[in-house]
Amino acid sequence: MDFAEWLYRYLTGEEMAGWGSSALYPGPVLLEYFPTGPDERTREVYGPARDT
Repeated sequence: MDFAEWLYRYLTGEEMAGWGSSALYPGPVLLEYFPTGPDERTREVYGPARDT
């Protein structure tokens, strides 16, 4: 969904974030941990798959 569609849905009152959101993207959640020091690298961690 692009920004214009998100903005339209938000302005018309659709729930666009949170548990009751109508926007569901299947697949695992991607968490990205950014480096906190000069010797660290960015880590990507995948969570469990979301069901539809």
